[in-house]
Amino acid sequence: MSDTQISKDKLLVEAIANGTVIDHIAPGQAMNILRLFKFLGRHNHITVGFNLRSGELGSKDIIKISDVTFSPSETEQLAILAPNATINVISNYKVIDKYHLRLPPESVGAFECPNSNCITHVEKAATPRFRIFVTDKGEVMMRCHYCERVFSREVVLKNNGLEP
Repeated sequence: MSDTQISKDKLLVEAIANGTVIDHIAPGQAMNILRLFKFLGRHNHITVGFNLRSGELGSKDIIKISDVTFSPSETEQLAILAPNATINVISNYKVIDKYHLRLPPESVGAFECPNSNCITHVEKAATPRFRIFVTDKGEVMMRCHYCERVFSREVVLKNNGLEP
């Protein structure tokens, strides 16, 4: 069997033996995930789908990556990029764990502070740290532990070379 096989209306992609499937990613965020975790520089087998049909979301991105499992701190970073994503942990071609991401209360060391005057840009010992909260309007906001400035998730992502 080849890597892909065509059925009536779907393109089937080869299953991964061990690794992770990140599903229900908001459209456009898959590239940010690949960049943040530097997956493109690794030798893992990666399948990425962009703007796929989704009953829940209308459209979604999906990433399948072999031989990778996420640590708790990595899932927190992932949740900031894709708060509604689902993680499927694959072992021996079977889903052994499935969970929904949730925004963490705090992010440590994952993103730089957009405030150019923040001490984290001067002191190497000051690891960037944000408290994360959701406004009444559903906006994800991030407050820097050091300079105490509040930024939208989108501003923090743009400042870190990622698209919101």
